[in-house]
Amino acid sequence: MSVRFSSRVQNVELSMIRQVMMKARDCINLGIGELDFFAPGVIREEAHRVLEDEKIGYSPTAGLPELCREILNHHGNLPGQAVCVTNGSQEALFDLILSLVQEGDEVLVPNPGFLAYPTVVELAGGVPVGYPIRHENDFKLVEEDLPPLVSTRTRAVILVSPSNPTGQCLTLEQMRFVSQLAEEKNLVVISDEIYREIYFTPKKPVSIGQVTDRAVILSGMSKMASMTGWRLGWACGPRDIIEKTTIMHQYTSTCASTLAQRAALKAFTEQGRNAVERQRKVLEESCNWLCSRVDQELDRFYVRPQGAFYLMLSVQDLKRDSLSTSLELLQEGVATIPGSAFGSQGEGFLRLSFAGRRDILAEGLARLKKGLRRLSDTV
Repeated sequence: MSVRFSSRVQNVELSMIRQVMMKARDCINLGIGELDFFAPGVIREEAHRVLEDEKIGYSPTAGLPELCREILNHHGNLPGQAVCVTNGSQEALFDLILSLVQEGDEVLVPNPGFLAYPTVVELAGGVPVGYPIRHENDFKLVEEDLPPLVSTRTRAVILVSPSNPTGQCLTLEQMRFVSQLAEEKNLVVISDEIYREIYFTPKKPVSIGQVTDRAVILSGMSKMASMTGWRLGWACGPRDIIEKTTIMHQYTSTCASTLAQRAALKAFTEQGRNAVERQRKVLEESCNWLCSRVDQELDRFYVRPQGAFYLMLSVQDLKRDSLSTSLELLQEGVATIPGSAFGSQGEGFLRLSFAGRRDILAEGLARLKKGLRRLSDTV
């Protein structure tokens, strides 16, 4: 059968992450971005209750009103804001970008950054323009890199803090700089804050909502409450933008899972917040443990994460690209993600996840050490 595919999908492939994961058979997985926790008990108990006691029908397209109110409060309850609850934050990104971007529009995206950003922009007919986040600067944004990239075709700029894959956070001053630039150039700021509840700094990372009420925040339950498979995210921002995003959401999936929405309400209770905080502390301990082990056993350059649950480990000395390094390490029974999956500035690094159990992390690190030693001997 001969099928003609649309131009928007012909150049889109499975992500490098998925390609590596499909080859990772019988491996310790240090690559996947998923917490090894159950969702908090209070959320699971509510899901059981709803299944037994309530008829689960469609929710309003934008989400359950009571959940939308909790989300608005969670993000500061700024005036003139609205919420669209979606099937994961990636759907929120998709609906938002398709609402904003026309053929030829440019969107500034972090490099390295979550691989969906440039792909979704391209699917919308736009042009992703990467702004560099260099390891020489400890994967910190250099503000002066942004203005030269803005053109008359630039429509939006995407921020992420804490970052996937680098684990670094934006400062209040950086958020202000980008917000001022966006106001001067009439850009929409899209701030991906899905990892904001997972941090290892004295204070929670800054939200774009602390700086401006003109930005759109993307977030959800996947990371903060270990609810990846429940598929519950949202876009929160100016009402006119969210109204258009909600229209796109209607034709993408009608509404988010009503069961997941009902259960997620419990995440905003005191019991739910306490459970989220306990998970954050476990991840902070894992971060400290992994950094200590890398210092002692691998002696390689990395940038200490400030949030999320990833560490970017340098393999630049191996004189091969990060994809081939990652594939070679599969032979040792350990899966990692090549930094190049997140953009050219990630080349020379592997992304390690410390979201798993400590015993699994220890075994994975031992296999990683063995594999890196073997590759080093061949240089």
